[in-house]
Amino acid sequence: MKIVILDIAASKTGALSILKDFYGFVRDHGSGGNEWIFVTGVRDILEDIPEKKIRVICREDVKASSKNRLMFDLFSGKGFVESLGPDVVFSLQNTLPRGLKCKKKILYIHQPLGYQNVRRFSLLKKEERHLAMYQYMYAPLVNSSVRHADLTIVQTAWMRDAVADKTGIKRERIKEIPPEIPDISRFSTGAGFDRKSFFYPAGDILYKNHAVIEEAVRKLKDEGIKDLKVTFTKDQPISREEVCRKYFESTLVFPSYIETFGLPLAESRQTGNPILAADTPFARQVLEGYEKAFFFDPFDPDRLKKLIKDVYEGRITPGKPERAPEETSTYGEIVKLIEE
Repeated sequence: MKIVILDIAASKTGALSILKDFYGFVRDHGSGGNEWIFVTGVRDILEDIPEKKIRVICREDVKASSKNRLMFDLFSGKGFVESLGPDVVFSLQNTLPRGLKCKKKILYIHQPLGYQNVRRFSLLKKEERHLAMYQYMYAPLVNSSVRHADLTIVQTAWMRDAVADKTGIKRERIKEIPPEIPDISRFSTGAGFDRKSFFYPAGDILYKNHAVIEEAVRKLKDEGIKDLKVTFTKDQPISREEVCRKYFESTLVFPSYIETFGLPLAESRQTGNPILAADTPFARQVLEGYEKAFFFDPFDPDRLKKLIKDVYEGRITPGKPERAPEETSTYGEIVKLIEE
């Protein structure tokens, strides 16, 4: 069987991690006698392995601009992918080329912008234009892809429900497969919880909502609390190991209001430390049953200020650490679906 993995869009952050992790699973666990063709948009992120029937094709021309990507999805992508002779196409980039024909089409959606109801972005505001373009112009292509896919994979129940509601397809055609949640216990430094330390690992994207933390901290400083230690990673990326160490020493603040899953929430609850999270469907799902989860309106710095102050002054304290979920192979489950 010939399987084409389509992910021209991935070049950084979470999307690239998903592509590399899936490729690594196929590489390390064998191809099952199948031929795997990975179509990427960036050179040298994956490599051919002929003895394992793994081939990589780079389409930098499609990745070069949003216009080229749109033309690929609407017009040229169908012919290109069909020329590879696939039995199965698995798209990791939220869309399938329009009109694509093969025995089985599987779509993985990890971009929730078109399915959330928290905020509508404006084409008139420069800082929001890119997000608005996706929300109003690209999201319909995602919905069309869902309707034409044989199976769609999402990470959470709220996304499954939202996709079904937006597209009108039966929920049986949408499979919820949560991401793998690593055990971070080995990263504990033994230094203990610091009630003055607050941590937010997130890139500099508008909906990650750093501004609400900055405003809450400013208000606390105006009240005389000047020794808070707030660590962002948007300007100064840190290693994966350092992120996990910070979880054990700090309170996680997670004001992002658009996520598919929110992996830091699932990782941090293993420490037993307080988590201050935006009140969203994804956060409620990931933190369900966690006694040290506290929620706030993502646009209300005063509510967040109160929660931070409660931690700082000892009214909110750590609880019992949780064990990591039993290991499951997300990618193994996906490969099984493909091979079936």
